[in-house]
Amino acid sequence: MRSLRTLFLLALGALLALPLLTVASGTASAGTGTARTTVYRGLTYCVQASAAIDTFTGGFSGNLGYANAYLLARDLNGGCNWSATGDGRARVDVQVWNGSAWQFCRGSDWAYGPFGWSSGEFGGPYGPGRILDYGGSASCGAGYYRSVATAEYNTGQGWVGGSIASPYLWVA
Repeated sequence: MRSLRTLFLLALGALLALPLLTVASGTASAGTGTARTTVYRGLTYCVQASAAIDTFTGGFSGNLGYANAYLLARDLNGGCNWSATGDGRARVDVQVWNGSAWQFCRGSDWAYGPFGWSSGEFGGPYGPGRILDYGGSASCGAGYYRSVATAEYNTGQGWVGGSIASPYLWVA
């Protein structure tokens, strides 16, 4: 009796999973990115950035490049660990590998906003960020893609910062 019940539950589970497998079989997704990385180190502050890219076919959304900017003050040992505030900007460019070099595919405009530090359980630094829908392979063909995040801080005498590239991924 117990084995008959187990067989019935297995058959029921397979039957219920079939529609899910049918829907999911036409989709593919991948994503990759960087941790916050210092792209500019001044005497009293550091500008950090993170870059990410994803791809998704067979459904909505996806095919996005991401850029996030952060500002941190330097501690007494020179590390970039303390909260800081100021005005910043971020942008993201998506590049495609042409066989010998990275080539520009699509880019965003600048996103301007404040740097700061949030508190609480999930607190930490924040700053301006930008998300770009690069259109997947319809934009620049199938190939290896990456995003390049640029983060800058307004010192009052000009913008300082730098860029970081995400790892690459295949976009079909």
